Order: sequence, then structure tokens, then C-alpha cells
Amino acid sequence: LNSFEAGGWLPKWASPGYRDSMIGTFADVVLADAIVKNISGFDIDLAWQAMYKDSYEVYPGKDSARGKKGLDVYKSNGFVPMDVGIGEACSRTLDFGFADAACSAVAERLGRANVALELRQRSRKALESMYDVKTGLMGHRKKNKEFVDEPPETWGDCYTEGSAWHHSFPPFDLETLAELHGGKRPLLEKLETLFTVPADFKTGSYKAEIHEMREMRMLGMGQYAHNNQPAHHLPYLFSMLGDQNRTARLVRDVLFRAYSPEGFAGDEDNGEMGSWYVLSAMGLYQPAPGVAENFTLGAVPLFPRIRLWELDVTVEAPSASEVYPSIQAVLWRSKAIAGTSISYSQLRTGGILRFLSPEDSSFGNVVSSFRGAFQRAAKQVRSRAERSVEGAAGQASALPAPSAVLVDDVMVDPETLTKRPFVSGIANVSEASHGNFLSICSVVLVLGAAVLSYRWRLRYKGTNHTRKE
Repeated sequence: LNSFEAGGWLPKWASPGYRDSMIGTFADVVLADAIVKNISGFDIDLAWQAMYKDSYEVYPGKDSARGKKGLDVYKSNGFVPMDVGIGEACSRTLDFGFADAACSAVAERLGRANVALELRQRSRKALESMYDVKTGLMGHRKKNKEFVDEPPETWGDCYTEGSAWHHSFPPFDLETLAELHGGKRPLLEKLETLFTVPADFKTGSYKAEIHEMREMRMLGMGQYAHNNQPAHHLPYLFSMLGDQNRTARLVRDVLFRAYSPEGFAGDEDNGEMGSWYVLSAMGLYQPAPGVAENFTLGAVPLFPRIRLWELDVTVEAPSASEVYPSIQAVLWRSKAIAGTSISYSQLRTGGILRFLSPEDSSFGNVVSSFRGAFQRAAKQVRSRAERSVEGAAGQASALPAPSAVLVDDVMVDPETLTKRPFVSGIANVSEASHGNFLSICSVVLVLGAAVLSYRWRLRYKGTNHTRKE
């Protein structure tokens, strides 16, 4: 947003100034994701102004570092034809459709119903226009609406750093995508084909082999190219379509094959390879940010317990040490989740997310339930303590400030306590003489809950994929 205020357009890449390196406007999607998740701390009106400009205005300059190059053609045709002098037209169309879907979600949230409807229709038309029923993939389409026959493993031409296999399954409107394929089952079968066909490629307009082609072939997962962003969501489409265990198997494969202490199997563009690993290691992934706030449930997490302090969420996975653990159910606050996703709104309320495999002990679920009840009770106590401390803030000037407080058997300066995530307030001993007994008890309970809560130390042995607590 600072870039928008300074230069009049949202940036298309995280770098100083405007960088002409991307074809879509995914800054729109980033802002939409924050708005859809009800995340505060920025000017939403300014964000909508920037997103609306990307959606409807054409940058008058010759480069494509700002806005959507080919937007007028996209709006009039429903897609960017490959024969109108605008490069990477297929990928460009689908990226525009993604941004439209995200901006539509924001427009609807902000009460701009007409804009929301128009952008949603544009987004749907982008998919419908590019889908070639003969191949079951997104195709090379000309201005006269005819498709050009091209082997699906051909890189470049109409696609950015990939082929039709990598760009044909965008996640922003899975319902429409399934309709185009004739239903969920045919779509699942096409996705399965993607992961099982040979990892062959044709250099296409690149004329020579580039590193992304080699990396895809070396991964050995068919036409899946984890080394580049357009394909990162593909393993999670199975779960979105109802088959979480197929997603779980594929995600574990990628975690073990594409990452090692020596490096990643692809470019770490703006941190996307590392963030995919972190999210997938927790059993969560968001295939369509900005469009919906849901996180898709993936593989059993890599660790028995993961603590997300900011959200007050604990992720549990008793079968984490297994190489390919199957998923029987996923519990949120001890209740089975219906479906294969959980919303950010649910996660931010705090709780325990527990991945269950068939061989897991039922006794562990009982222990987890008690642990979750304790966690929720501690959260309530913290909230009460915070309100108590805030209520006493007006009287603080009349009380002597403590010089130090005992926390975890260490004397700590009170100013540093505000940096500790579990400290809700500081009780001055002199308050007891003022009869504020309940406030002191609340703070003691908060600190006690923090001290007594589990603190896990995990070690990972990459040779045999075992974890130790």
C-alpha cells in the first residue's frame, strides 16, 4: 500500500520500485486474503481503491510492471488470445481470473454487490474460455475462438515457465473447473494422470532446456513441478475434492523428495518454497488465498505436537513418525471436522487440531480433550486477567512500580515482560493491601498455566524420518 500511495499502482514483485517480471496482479490477492480473514492494521479503503484500479484501469505505459497488460482485451473477449501480440496469454488469462475472484470476494464483503458479481463472472469466464474439451486442459486459444493443437508437455508460448499441465487446474473456482471436466470424478482422474504420466517436456518457445524443466524431471512425480509456484496447490486439490488421503500421500512425497538440508528443489521466490514446507508440515495449506479463508487439511503433520502461539492453536499428530500415515479423521476441539478444511475464523479462536490415523490410541484422544479444556480455561483466565489489569490501569500511577518480577525462577525487569507471549499483566504485591485479591489470583493462574503447560523439544533425524520428543 505504501507503493500504491507513492507510485499510483500496486507492485507486482517485492522489490524496490516497480519490477516488470510478473504477468498477474497477485498483490490484489494478498490484500484480499487479509480482508477476507478480517486481519486489521492497514487501511482497507485504500486497499480496495488499489484493487479496484488493478481490476478496471489500464496502465498507459509500454511495460507491464503496473496493472494488467491486456486488460482491455481480456474484458472484451473473456480471455487474452494468443495471437494479439500479448505474450504468455494463457497464463495471463488465468492469473487475471484469480485476481478477479479475490477482488470479487472483497467487493462482496464490502457491500459492493454489482462489482462483486461482475468480477465473479469475469473470473468464471476466464476458465470457460481457456478450457479445451478435447484435451481436458487449458488450451492455446486464438482471437477467432479456435484452439491451436499443441502437445501438453510443451513449455512456454502461451504459458509462463511451464506447460499446460502446470496451469490447467487453478484453485480459485474449483466448482466451475469440475463442471468443465464433467464432475469431480473426471477431474480427479485428470489430476491423477498429471502425477503419473512421464516427466517429459518439450522446450517450446524457450528453445533450450531451462532449470525448471530439469527440476521437474528430477523430482520424479510425473508432470508435477514443485520447483515453481503455479503447481504448488496441485496435491491439495485431491483433498478439496474429497480425497484427503491422496493429498496426504503426495504431500509427504514432496516433503521428503523436494527438501533437504542441502537445499530446495526450486527457486525460493519471496519465501514461497519454505512457506509451503512449513504449512504442509503442519497439515494445512491455503490453495486459494483471497477467495476464501479456508485452510485445506493435508497430510498428517511431521511432528507430534506443534504450537502456534499467536493463534493459541496446538496441532497434534500421534502418527507423525510414520512415513505415510493415513488419515481417519481430523478433530477440532475434540469434534470431527465435517469435510476437508478449516476456516481461519475457527483457528483464530484457539484450540487443538488433532490428526488421527487408524492405529492411534483412543486414550490419547481423551488426554487431548482434557488438554484442550485446560487450554481454553487458561485462555479465559488470561482474558479476565487482562481486563482486570486494564481496569486497574487508571490507578497505576498511585501505586509504586515493581523493580522486578519473578518469572520462571528468573528475576526479570517488568518492561521486558510485555515481550513474553504468556504474560497478561503484572500484579504489584502492594495491591494485596488494597484488597485486590481476585486480580492477584487471576494473574497467578495465568502465570501458573504458562509454567505448567507442555514445552516440547523436537529433534528430527532425517535418515529414518523418526521424531523424538
